[in-house]
Amino acid sequence: MDTNDDILGLVLERVGSHVSLIRAAAVCKRWRRAIADAGFLRRYRSLHAPSVAGYYRDGGGDHRFRVAPVFVPSSPSMLDACHFSLDFLLPYGAGSWDIIDSRGSLLLVHRRGSEPAFPDMVVCEPLTRRCVAISPPADFSDGRSLLMESFLVDGYNNKAGGRISVSNFRVRCVLYSGGHTHTAMFTMGGDTGLLWTEKTIDHSAPQFGLSHSLGHAGGSWYFYVKGRTLIVLDGSTGDFSSSMLPPLEDWDLYTWTYNFFVTSGRDGMPRIITVIGDTMKLFAKLDGCEWVLEKSVLLPKATQDLPGYQPWFFNLPQNVLMRGEGFVVLSPMYGGPWPFSINLETMEVAPAAYMGLMMYRCELPWPPALHACLD
Repeated sequence: MDTNDDILGLVLERVGSHVSLIRAAAVCKRWRRAIADAGFLRRYRSLHAPSVAGYYRDGGGDHRFRVAPVFVPSSPSMLDACHFSLDFLLPYGAGSWDIIDSRGSLLLVHRRGSEPAFPDMVVCEPLTRRCVAISPPADFSDGRSLLMESFLVDGYNNKAGGRISVSNFRVRCVLYSGGHTHTAMFTMGGDTGLLWTEKTIDHSAPQFGLSHSLGHAGGSWYFYVKGRTLIVLDGSTGDFSSSMLPPLEDWDLYTWTYNFFVTSGRDGMPRIITVIGDTMKLFAKLDGCEWVLEKSVLLPKATQDLPGYQPWFFNLPQNVLMRGEGFVVLSPMYGGPWPFSINLETMEVAPAAYMGLMMYRCELPWPPALHACLD
């Protein structure tokens, strides 16, 4: 208490986690005022990575028997999974919704069984149990348009360094109408309120029926178009860009399988993975520019010491059961299930359990809901 405000700010900036910072704000009125200051929160966010509350994994099963998404906390001792339940998505219940995308503390969900052209769409923040329904664009009622993809995009930076919240986000939709693909942006926040904008033809957007979705990594979505074209949707800006993959592989051949996808490494950077025959290959960006082969593993040799191993498991393709930050889970297409995980950093294998194909990261909301105490 003998330190001046500048020294106190320097000390509090070094608190190691978002959860601990909130606890520090409860120590006394002076600390709370210091932490609730927008300038302090902006500096803190620039020094610390977002706090990951945990991951939602899809419930698995087909459209008739699909179960609700399951939340797995990153630190069960600090966070209770019940606070991240989706049971507030009424009147249909958590099991009626599919997670389509996640960004920051938000989830983008579609209601299963709703109008396929433009399904019931909601952006929600599970921890605060708040949500915003996304209505279709005004000209979508002509019956000739089809929603292909939808993605969460950052909103506008605020004074506390936050970029996305339930009152500040965007949704980029890829639509197909009249034989053409175009995009539309739904904006919540800023000076626009709640509005569809930027409905323009985007020639960099993935074309209906011609693109292969590779997945999400490093805050962006990736698509492949025959002819070695890689399309990226930047989750910060909502813009599409395209580049050419190097002629290292027959990339077009891989589009016939689901074993050609993108996921994140432990460093948060994207990796392209192919699983063809008995070999898995891992491609990374060299200095952030060109894709190069980083690692590969011969699956029969790597898994031969696992319980239940059979050499003929690898005579046919492998199923990709799950992918997440720094790992994938595979299983033989026939003769299984025999799931095993591969650590993308060490390429070591271990027995695994099936937990759903996709995992959606969920962070704690930023900025935290703090109000300065007055003397």
